[in-house]
Amino acid sequence: MDLGLDGKRFVVGGASKGLGRAVAEGLVAEGARVLLVARDSDTLANVADGMRGKATTLAVDVADEDAAARIAAAVDADLGGLDGVLINAGGPPGGQILDLSDEQWLAAYQLLVGGPIRILRALVPKIAGDGAIVFITSTSVRQPIENLDTSNVLRPGVAAMAKCLARELGPRIRVNSVAPGRFDTDRIKTLDAARAEARGISVDQQRGEAARAIPLGRYGEPAELARLATFLLSPAASYVSGVSVQVDGAMVTAIP
Repeated sequence: MDLGLDGKRFVVGGASKGLGRAVAEGLVAEGARVLLVARDSDTLANVADGMRGKATTLAVDVADEDAAARIAAAVDADLGGLDGVLINAGGPPGGQILDLSDEQWLAAYQLLVGGPIRILRALVPKIAGDGAIVFITSTSVRQPIENLDTSNVLRPGVAAMAKCLARELGPRIRVNSVAPGRFDTDRIKTLDAARAEARGISVDQQRGEAARAIPLGRYGEPAELARLATFLLSPAASYVSGVSVQVDGAMVTAIP
């Protein structure tokens, strides 16, 4: 299938590794140009080196108040316009609701909600024709994850924000969200290590138990999510908007 992405221009958040990098690679493989956004400039440069001149980079923390202006300026300078945005960033800190400080809650809000709002406020006007926005959320939008309450509280709000934006930005701009389960990324490795330490078991045992709780019996590979996100960002998904799609190997049991 031709996704119609040749020559299209995208901003990709969290692009230095994991799911964001995989989506950026998927877009470039289909002929798109990308602005890679993440905090680590050296890692971003290494990622861009493998993208055949189709990628430029900007090292910025999306939670910072000046991030939106810096990203918008880079879009003008490097892409000359915009066809879509992947909203994605590293996960918020773990912990339970009452144990987390006000500062931790505020930082999680800025990462997951405040920063994305500021970025889209700056970037949506740069989408001149039809376009698409995809949010990377989490299975916590449907089912709470133990000891990850910043995500449990805030990410359902992000899914609701995507739904609202789909109504407010249509018909020209489509907005969807993707809710990943357990993927083989650095973020999940860090969470597995923390859970293993808290339980007094090995990381391999923790990972094995988590994999067995997934009906498909394994963690996902980032490219498996990237194929869906690339499609949702493409003109091929021209009548798909306002949906939250789980990519979790049937891990979430919530109905509906």
